[in-house]
Amino acid sequence: MPKPVLPRKTCVLVSAHIKDQGHEAIAELAAAHGGEITLIAATSELSQQDLDSVGVAFFSRDIHTMPGRPASNEETRLFFRLLGACPHLKWLHIFSAGSDSAAYRKFQDRGVVVTTSPQASGKAVATSALAGILALNKRFAWHYANQQARAWRAMPDEICPLPLDRQTAVLIGTGHIGAVLAKCLRSLDIRTVGINRSGKAVPDFDETMPLERLDSVIGEADWLVICCPLTDETRNLIDARRLAALPRSACLVNVGRGGIVDEPALIQALREKQISGAYLDVFEREPLPPESEIWTLDNVIVTPHSAARIADFNERAFACFLGNLERWLAGRPLASIAE
Repeated sequence: MPKPVLPRKTCVLVSAHIKDQGHEAIAELAAAHGGEITLIAATSELSQQDLDSVGVAFFSRDIHTMPGRPASNEETRLFFRLLGACPHLKWLHIFSAGSDSAAYRKFQDRGVVVTTSPQASGKAVATSALAGILALNKRFAWHYANQQARAWRAMPDEICPLPLDRQTAVLIGTGHIGAVLAKCLRSLDIRTVGINRSGKAVPDFDETMPLERLDSVIGEADWLVICCPLTDETRNLIDARRLAALPRSACLVNVGRGGIVDEPALIQALREKQISGAYLDVFEREPLPPESEIWTLDNVIVTPHSAARIADFNERAFACFLGNLERWLAGRPLASIAE
């Protein structure tokens, strides 16, 4: 990809919060590179002349859907309406690690470079997956039910967990999240197998292999962990056939996207104990409907697409944007470009 060239003066479309709280850091960065940046807050009062001047935009978490709010809140709709009216937009940075939204694809089709913020949430998502693995392995749901019943019960031999150092985790996705999780798992002496497109080696994985070899290793998985993007290639990747190929003692962990798993097939596998359990942070429909059977399954841990939620997420995402902005100002290739 050619190095981006930033005019000496450019306008960046941001939220009102970023304009207020981040202007000094951005101005200092621009001055250090001999440039000048004007921040434009995304409001309904902007004129077409304002939008004509925008070359860069930062879609920050503070204007995105918040827990408990409608799926498409007005702030988000306004921001993307304004972006669509920016004829000279060259680069859009987004707060999330995922970029599978159709809205981003539209800009990529226009030739806009879209970059993501995997460093903002990668560790948080990886440690959420780790927490799910440990909770399932140690049968915390079983212990919690006994706690609620005030029952002092010894764990039956038939549900005692296998020691972690005798287990294998197959991670579909070896990017930032997968790499952090693999490092955590290896510290517990869990064998880690990474699945990616090419099979290229990645640090902290005992072994890596291309996606087409998934079927050759899935039968060895005590943990099948999904931490890859949703693409045409990965949609419904884990279907009834692959769920049936897992050992009955295996558990599935999904911190990627709900559409990667055939949800009805997963529900059936969990209901019939074809697999031991699951930790699910993402679902085909979000919010997960109240009538979904997933809520009622006693071998499932559900979190509401919150694996990435940490107290300083916004600051970390802003730091990702600043890092890429420095690259842009210096004429170097941007990091974390969405495919």
